[in-house]
Amino acid sequence: MKNKTKLLLRDAFFSTILSSIIVLLLVLVFFNLRWFNPIHKAFYDFSFLDVFYSEKFLEPDKINTDIVLVNAGKDREQIVELLDKIIEAEPKVIGVDIIFKDKKKDVYVDSVLAALLKKDNIIASYEIDKKSIIPNHPYFGNSKSGFVNFNFDSTTVVREFQGYIKMDGMERASFGVQVSKNYLEDKWNDFDYDRKLRRLQAVKYSGKYDSFLYLEYDDFNAYKKKKILKDKIVILGYLGSPTGSEFDIEDKSFTPLNKYSVGKSVPDMFGTTLHANIINMLIKNNFMVTISNTWLVIITFLCMYLSTLFYMKINRKYKISFRTRKRTFQFFISLFVIFLSFWLFKLNVVLKPTIIIVGIILAGSYFKYYKHLTRYLKSKTNKKWKTYLK
Repeated sequence: MKNKTKLLLRDAFFSTILSSIIVLLLVLVFFNLRWFNPIHKAFYDFSFLDVFYSEKFLEPDKINTDIVLVNAGKDREQIVELLDKIIEAEPKVIGVDIIFKDKKKDVYVDSVLAALLKKDNIIASYEIDKKSIIPNHPYFGNSKSGFVNFNFDSTTVVREFQGYIKMDGMERASFGVQVSKNYLEDKWNDFDYDRKLRRLQAVKYSGKYDSFLYLEYDDFNAYKKKKILKDKIVILGYLGSPTGSEFDIEDKSFTPLNKYSVGKSVPDMFGTTLHANIINMLIKNNFMVTISNTWLVIITFLCMYLSTLFYMKINRKYKISFRTRKRTFQFFISLFVIFLSFWLFKLNVVLKPTIIIVGIILAGSYFKYYKHLTRYLKSKTNKKWKTYLK
């Protein structure tokens, strides 16, 4: 009995290694062949964890009154008027999520805008396009600014953000980082963010624009409205016309809050709101912990190994009903992994279940290659190759 157990453990281990090699080769082919690009893209932009957001399984955070969004619209004169009134209300930090690429014919408006952007508590923005930078026109120069990009890889859905990026020999900070750093002041170092944000961080979403306090141009005509901005973070940017319009897709991104978990067709969140979610996460120090790829590989291998033990056991014991038992096991173990990842997600731990589930399912198919390999070794070697498999 002990000998059989030893053989089972050994065979399952070698079989898992063989399955892992085959899976790795398939992944390399899958990700590199152009023919597979559309399929690769579809899988790359899919995550089971998006269901948590889109189906509202997570309870949204309370409205963060420290962050106020202001819809800037598209008219520069209106933007200047809004910015002037925002500054008058004495917020602690003002993030201007608008890039003024050129000067207009109205010299007066641009001169006022240039003067306003030089205020100490204003954070300007710029965009990184491949290896070039798209900033404000030099006329609107501002020493404090951050890049507004969210994704630097090929993903469409914004699930992670990058706090810092090295470019042209210097380190650049994101718009959200710059705004949060100026708001937190000494707490920034207490949270050790300069080190922490050099790694990709999962975005913990609080909600769409209506999860924050937000104002329109007309709201500034009432003095009482302006009082709520004092000592707050104000983000001036585009929130649609009208505000929050589902059909206005300018400066919009796909996020896990999209009502369609699969087959997302219309972007669902304006960049200004995305920045607000990131800033909210930073000032609250409320992060998601992402299981690293190294640990994900280790967990997947262990799950494949334990599954292979089960496959070999029932393959030896139940010849007729093996396939039914195998598929039943795969169905329930896949559900378990998904619900485990959901439970961890509620605890702010991100465990990506897809690769684990794929590994478990493929291990059930590829262990037979190991079985054929043992038969081959038996036929080609003089010594008897002992194996648990029949």
